[in-house]
Amino acid sequence: MELGEDPLITTDPAALEDPTTAVEAELHRKSMRRRVLEAAVSLAALAILFALVIPRVTGSTYREVADQLRTLSGAQIAALTGVWAVGLVVYAGVLVAVLPGLRRTQAVVLNTATSAVSNVVPFGGAVGVGATYGMCRSWGFSLPAITLAILVSGVWNVLVKLGLPIVALALLAMTGQASGGLVAAAIVGIAVLVAAITVLSLVLRSDSLATAVGRFLQRVLSRVCQIVRRPDPGGVEAAVVEFRHRSSALIARRWPRITGWMLGYSWMQFLLQLLILRWLGETALSGVEVFAAFAFGRLLSTIPITPSGVGFADTGAVAALVAFGGDPAICTAGVLLFTGFVYLLEIPVGAASWLVWARMSSWRATRAV
Repeated sequence: MELGEDPLITTDPAALEDPTTAVEAELHRKSMRRRVLEAAVSLAALAILFALVIPRVTGSTYREVADQLRTLSGAQIAALTGVWAVGLVVYAGVLVAVLPGLRRTQAVVLNTATSAVSNVVPFGGAVGVGATYGMCRSWGFSLPAITLAILVSGVWNVLVKLGLPIVALALLAMTGQASGGLVAAAIVGIAVLVAAITVLSLVLRSDSLATAVGRFLQRVLSRVCQIVRRPDPGGVEAAVVEFRHRSSALIARRWPRITGWMLGYSWMQFLLQLLILRWLGETALSGVEVFAAFAFGRLLSTIPITPSGVGFADTGAVAALVAFGGDPAICTAGVLLFTGFVYLLEIPVGAASWLVWARMSSWRATRAV
């Protein structure tokens, strides 16, 4: 999980004094019945996707997948781990950019520790956000600064995940590998991305435009709530204006840096996926095709039903690779190993990061910055 993937924010001051209290506050924000239901839905989705959908889509068995994974040498696994670790350092650049004053080492600890929390809890992004508040508060950052970092990094995460499939489809079209359906999808994606960037630009331009955008979004949300028969939460207009007030200066100064580090992180993740497939023996697929499958999987990782969209992202990426002509067993093994790095490995590393946070008393601050 990257900081900012979940827009939910803890505002209870008592829950912001340390990470443990923040996590407990988020866990108790919902009833036990709802938590159990969410966990059941998440586990059911994972079981269906991994036990039924992926084998059906690929036509391969997990025994074949295991045989493919055993072909990797220890040196190759070590090299892949190094690529994954460099990706963490690169993403730390995003956090340093959105939270001025944060050290690179702190950013790595923050990202991995909060990812570990989010990766083990269904719909757990909010818990990770609560932990983000607690850790950053212990380092002396103010609540507004932390909130701004979460909001801005969240916006950039969404923009990049929308943009990657568009770039992939454009590359497929340039190399003559895009069908009419893919071109149409690219056009729709470009329209969505342009609309998102336009809305962000309008919000940042002036208070009057931010108010107009917020009022429009409030009407849309109210209409959706009427359709699904849910209470209208309200407050969208005020939230949009507040976002402008908090973020305009930071974005104006640092948007090139934020964008550069975010794209660099995406590139490291793609490189990890490409190397895995190549070292497993998948040479029939072009780099563009692998990138397209990777981009589609990253987009599906935003589905909140499972932690970090696990299962949905894997299914989408594998289906795309096989559709492009990749070997089913190799592609399945490659995508699952990629998930092992970017999702499962973050859990024990994140646990170690919590210990680092606890022991690094020199990082503590007595006042907010």
